[in-house]
Amino acid sequence: MDILCADPGFFNSLKWSTVMFPITHSEPVEEYIETAHDVERLLRELKPDLVIVDTMFGPARDAIGKMADVRFITLSPNTIKELAVGDQGLGAFLWPAHTTGFPFPVPWYLVPLNIIALLFPLLYFTFSSYYKAFDKARHANGYRKRVPLFEVTQVRPSKTLCMSTPGAEIPAIIPESLLCCGPILQASTPLELADKELYDWVTARPTVMVILGSHFLTREPVANNMIASFRVLLDKRRDIQILWKLRKYGEYELQGLEEVGDRLRVVEWLEADPLAVLETGNVICSVNHGGSNSYHEALFTGTPQVLLPAWFDCFDFASRLAFLGNGVWGNMSSGLAVSQPEFTKALLRVIGATPDSPEAAKILARAKELQDIVTDKGTRLGRDVAAAHILHELEYGYDAL
Repeated sequence: MDILCADPGFFNSLKWSTVMFPITHSEPVEEYIETAHDVERLLRELKPDLVIVDTMFGPARDAIGKMADVRFITLSPNTIKELAVGDQGLGAFLWPAHTTGFPFPVPWYLVPLNIIALLFPLLYFTFSSYYKAFDKARHANGYRKRVPLFEVTQVRPSKTLCMSTPGAEIPAIIPESLLCCGPILQASTPLELADKELYDWVTARPTVMVILGSHFLTREPVANNMIASFRVLLDKRRDIQILWKLRKYGEYELQGLEEVGDRLRVVEWLEADPLAVLETGNVICSVNHGGSNSYHEALFTGTPQVLLPAWFDCFDFASRLAFLGNGVWGNMSSGLAVSQPEFTKALLRVIGATPDSPEAAKILARAKELQDIVTDKGTRLGRDVAAAHILHELEYGYDAL
């Protein structure tokens, strides 16, 4: 997974444009075509009334696009920014290009670099022999346009379900084909039932939950920088505790654990879903990597966030967080290194050096305000909204949605 790790910036944005296709489609083109053919066969045999297809499942999207009689809805873990950039006109140039880490809206002095970063993938697709060979094989088998993940239009009119909620997003022109459901999250077993011992621990004190993704491995220097920050926080806030799901890169010992006692719990895995921990209502901050699911779980539960993005595809949520005001980017300057001073400052801003910190109270209020927007004050679940759209499409068709 090291190839996915990067610091934000203009040049790394250009680098991402050259590696994102080989990463997202690392399989041989023959295997891709075979998978698409298998999906075609299944669709012919099953004759489904409606297909729900993941945006990332390129072979299935190609198969569906080729079969004109197949009705479908696309389900995406992404947001307006990834799915509606082609509908923004010149306004798209004020959206931070992938991996740049530029703020939203992009300030005037960064607009030229942002435009270059936005247009550079088109240059790559034009001249990359690897991509052109892949597309040539697709086209020879009847699959039109670009590889679906990088195509901004559908092969025919259809709807796409996404995680965004107007009012809790960057301002955007929303096309009729894009259905904003809010956070589409899997229902979780309550923590009290999934892990009673952890439930008792989490509810004993206000808790900070630290999870940097299931696949991210933390190197020893970063882990010890983070512990140093946690020690400062725990020293200032004797009333709180930290739950840290840590997956190590290699074998090493953490320094200073004995000095914080039971107020810092380090685990390699959680039996319960992270969402179940957040839903206890006792988590005062989610420190996460800025993945879509982690970000939206915290958004849904009204939990302030500190983001430590390390992968190419996670910086957008850090920029969004800064714009919306529901948290702080904790490694904007230090990047992968996660410096102790920068991370400590972010934690103290979001959680507060004291329980009555004005800035922390403001961030919490904003997180709760956004929660009210995405849940319609607790009356709406994104997964239910998505299910309702699917049922409506099944019963009445595309034009009725």
